[in-house]
Amino acid sequence: MPGFVSLVDVGPGDPGLLTLHGRRAIAAADTLIVDALVNSGVLRHARTDAELVFVALEGHEAATDQNEINQMLLLRAGQGRRVARLKGGDALIFGRGAEEAEFLAEHGVAFEVIPGVSAALGATAYAGIPLTYGKKSSPVALVASFKNPDRPADPGPLRGVAGADTILIFMGLDRLATDLATLIEDGRDPNTPAALISSGTHPDQVVVVGTIATLATRVGEVGVTSPALVVIGEVVRPRERLRWWDGAGLHGRRVLVARAVEQSSETAEAFADEGAAVVEVPMIRIADPSQPEALHRALQSLAAGRFDVVAFTSANAVSRTFAGLRALRLDARAFGRTRVVAVGPETARVLATEGIVADAVATTHRGLAVVDAIAALPGLALAGCSILLPRAEVAGAALPTGLAARGALVEDIAAYRTLGPTESDRDRLRALWSSGGLDAVLLTSGSTARGIAETLGKGLLPMPSGLVVASIGPATSEVARALGMPVHVEASVYTVAGLRESLRDHYRQGAFAPP
Repeated sequence: MPGFVSLVDVGPGDPGLLTLHGRRAIAAADTLIVDALVNSGVLRHARTDAELVFVALEGHEAATDQNEINQMLLLRAGQGRRVARLKGGDALIFGRGAEEAEFLAEHGVAFEVIPGVSAALGATAYAGIPLTYGKKSSPVALVASFKNPDRPADPGPLRGVAGADTILIFMGLDRLATDLATLIEDGRDPNTPAALISSGTHPDQVVVVGTIATLATRVGEVGVTSPALVVIGEVVRPRERLRWWDGAGLHGRRVLVARAVEQSSETAEAFADEGAAVVEVPMIRIADPSQPEALHRALQSLAAGRFDVVAFTSANAVSRTFAGLRALRLDARAFGRTRVVAVGPETARVLATEGIVADAVATTHRGLAVVDAIAALPGLALAGCSILLPRAEVAGAALPTGLAARGALVEDIAAYRTLGPTESDRDRLRALWSSGGLDAVLLTSGSTARGIAETLGKGLLPMPSGLVVASIGPATSEVARALGMPVHVEASVYTVAGLRESLRDHYRQGAFAPP
């Protein structure tokens, strides 16, 4: 089978800017050849068995020769592999994408080019700088500034573009002072607004604003790094009114997501969408129960109509129960006329994705609240009611005891086991904690709180200065406090979205309650 290469441009940084076409190409690839500046978030879409090859182009310490990259593409394609070549921004704009496409064409390799969001579009939009601004700016010049070590005073490609309303200079950090001086020499007003965008669309995006005359000095004072894009023109002027990405809130905050791997992706994306720099270190692992046959028997009984109610106390319980149903070649139809109760909106939401709308949603995880939610179901009496509780293998006795006290017939079944973190993840958390490398810790369950506390032990307190502990709800907060962990933010709505909004509001208010 002949090989095929997808030249995938993944955008300037934010993995959410990846196109749908690009995502499909990544998911289909046997091999991914990835540029250094590509955000690792886009690799979530790759197959777990895909080969990952990381390369760096000119300007990075471990630069990979372009010819070497070309040979990698040719070799993998020659082996009949489907290759995704991942490049930052849009590689047809100063990204050498045309050269790679031409090489493939010359060697008879089938390929496609999947365009991406250029830094010219993405970085400026995330900086609150429009490329055109009403009738004040129309011609836009895109220029790449290349440093020539043999000719440090070379004015380069900036010569002759001073008359364009808007000028975008790619790779312009090293030659910033020279390039700006060239514009002035060519007649551009030194007082023209100018900005440098460093790490555009990333959580650590920095925007320095000045004029052609002052920008180089201001950038030197701030100390920014590449990748950087320089914008010259009146379009910079509305920046303060239009900035939305790098303002107050979660932007740039290093936030720990400690959920199990199966659940961390959605949580990480929710916070990354707000500009947070997400650090994922799972403090729990979800595994099959010790006796999966017991769960299978209970699910077969469910399909036979034995239970009046199924009560789910966590999203993990939902996911593992439906995994068990699928293993038995069953689906949501197994519930028949059985009533379904969920604890909290997050569990109800996961249920809905499996095709089940909860008949009742308990607002807290406390046993009494679940008992009351079941008892309130119309036409149902708890006495003699047959209830299935698929839960964690080690779970509290309050709920089944409370139901049994009201006369219910309860089958408490282990749907999954909760395991602690790996030793390597424990080491990662300890290093982050001791270095002060976190701004906030997300507690999405009592299990994540226990995993953090058990990992850190005596190192948990005193808390690192400025660290904010954010809890998804009162039940989780209760566990955290019992472990000696302060809670500074508690979600008013007990979902990931509610946790994100509460933490964002906390930072916007500028409040911090010390431990």
